[in-house]
Amino acid sequence: MTQDSPRADDPERTQSTEVDGPTVWADPADQPAVSSESPAGTPVASWSLDDIMREVPDGPEIRREPRVVFPEPAPEPKRRGGYYASLLVAVLVVAGLVGGLVLLSLNRPVAKVSGEATGLPIPELPSPTQPGPPPSTVPPEGDPLAALAEHPLSTATATMTTMSCALPRFDTADESQASFYEAAKICADDAFGDLLRAAGLPAAGVPVVSVQDGPRNTPCGAIQPDAPPAQCEGTVYMTPQRLRDVEGLGLFPGKYFGVFLRTYASAVQYTTGLTELYERAKDSPDAPGNLANRLAQQATCLAGVASSAMSGKGSVDDNITNEIRERLTTTDAPPAAGTWLAKGFQSRQPASCNTWA
Repeated sequence: MTQDSPRADDPERTQSTEVDGPTVWADPADQPAVSSESPAGTPVASWSLDDIMREVPDGPEIRREPRVVFPEPAPEPKRRGGYYASLLVAVLVVAGLVGGLVLLSLNRPVAKVSGEATGLPIPELPSPTQPGPPPSTVPPEGDPLAALAEHPLSTATATMTTMSCALPRFDTADESQASFYEAAKICADDAFGDLLRAAGLPAAGVPVVSVQDGPRNTPCGAIQPDAPPAQCEGTVYMTPQRLRDVEGLGLFPGKYFGVFLRTYASAVQYTTGLTELYERAKDSPDAPGNLANRLAQQATCLAGVASSAMSGKGSVDDNITNEIRERLTTTDAPPAAGTWLAKGFQSRQPASCNTWA
């Protein structure tokens, strides 16, 4: 129970003596009057100096923790202008690298893939291991060979693209040879077509006819089954009986293929207008007597261009390539046929076949 406070009507109410403290009157009526002579603001009750200095008995011990003084933070060093310039350069470098990566991801290098169109034309370049075309010597003006030497088929430096040629299983029968030549035509159309377009010349397909029964009438005259293969006004006429029975080429498909490529090249000479120039030059009184040989040498060289583009691809293996060379440099071959065939094979460019300069 708590101690009751002194009642107000207790005649013996006095100051509390429990704790020495300032004098506090329980009843304002018991408070001594302030003298009018006392200075203004004199307190009614106050602590004496002895009371302030005297320890309080039985009171809790009061401990004051030492005040912790935290050091003032050091001021940040002032940055000079070079600092901000370096920071700006670093930001620009990073931004440039990020921008470059974005551009590369959006514009990837373009690569030429067979059968796919590309955004920019990729020029064909000759292999570094192959010799370039010999320097051309243009004949003087008025020379009958000048137009032939300057014809695009004689001067074009476009390189025939390598290609895979698919040929059927070879057999010497007339019908089998006819199928063989039809497949060879597809390969030659593709190979010469791209080359002629690159040289700025028309690339019309060359018709192929196999003469099997009786003579075949042509604008150039009748062609018998045992006559040599020939071209007439841009059409190739192959004679299976002649190659099999008269020449005895046997089961060597490369020899038949070589004859076909050379005859096809003769048709290309016609379709590009070079044969027409040849006829004009032949009638000139100043024409040399070897024009026919030069025309055949150019056709042989162009056959070398095509055989090189197909060599080692598809059906044209090393055996067929060697058989092409053997046939075109021996039977009914013009002078220096081996030299011109090698020129075309090494460069794959019509400019190497300029027999007129």
